[in-house]
Amino acid sequence: MPRNEYQFQPALPYPIKWSTGENSYDEEGKFPQQLALAIPVESIPAFCDYLMSLGDTRDKIKTGKVWDFKNNEEVQVDVIWLNAKGKEGQYGSFGNINPQKTEAQREALENQKLSSSQEIPF
Repeated sequence: MPRNEYQFQPALPYPIKWSTGENSYDEEGKFPQQLALAIPVESIPAFCDYLMSLGDTRDKIKTGKVWDFKNNEEVQVDVIWLNAKGKEGQYGSFGNINPQKTEAQREALENQKLSSSQEIPF
């Protein structure tokens, strides 16, 4: 697709705001930093749909290591990665998570438009 035809289709009505900063709840110095997410309530259903769509897309699933708290060890599992751009600020890093709709979401939207136009009784 030529660059001038590219049209960004956001997966969320409003982007998620993220920031990092000092963890005021860490009294022992184990976790001095924290990540905070501000997820607009109106974006929650769309974010869940986006995550489910990524989970259904095999080429988006990678192998990664996560912590298993039950067994107190690192385990290898299937993961999806969410990446976001950010900047350094006075109190830590910050940015937005504003993903594009997946191909499956775009196709579902197009099918929904087609089916609703076929329901017009006149």
